[in-house]
Amino acid sequence: MATKLSFLEKIANITGVLYRHQAKQFPRRLDILTKVAKRELAPPKTTDWPLIKKEFNAVVKFIETKQYNNLSVRVSLLELSYFEALVYAGVGLEIIFWFFIGEIIGRRYIVGYLVPSDYVSKDTKKQVAAIEAEKI
Repeated sequence: MATKLSFLEKIANITGVLYRHQAKQFPRRLDILTKVAKRELAPPKTTDWPLIKKEFNAVVKFIETKQYNNLSVRVSLLELSYFEALVYAGVGLEIIFWFFIGEIIGRRYIVGYLVPSDYVSKDTKKQVAAIEAEKI
């Protein structure tokens, strides 16, 4: 006869099962993550610079000649590039989001910069000193 488990005991059992499964998978996933990070997050090599310059110049030429007006959003079997504008918009959003994530990492806080409540800037101190000097 099986005993009936309480809700908290069921949650504890499920948590234990999930933990043991993830603990077995962690070394493999960490290995994959380190390999990907070394390859994708590494700075460009000197051999990559000519290709980077070429692609950057192509982007500049693309913007200068206003070819972005010719991007299509229609799906056509004759075109090889489907949803070009959507793809470029997605890449642009990714760049913007990485900027914001970099800002969050840089300030080490999600909401904004931490400024003490009693902080007074140097400019404000100078202005106050000038006003006090005028009063005297």
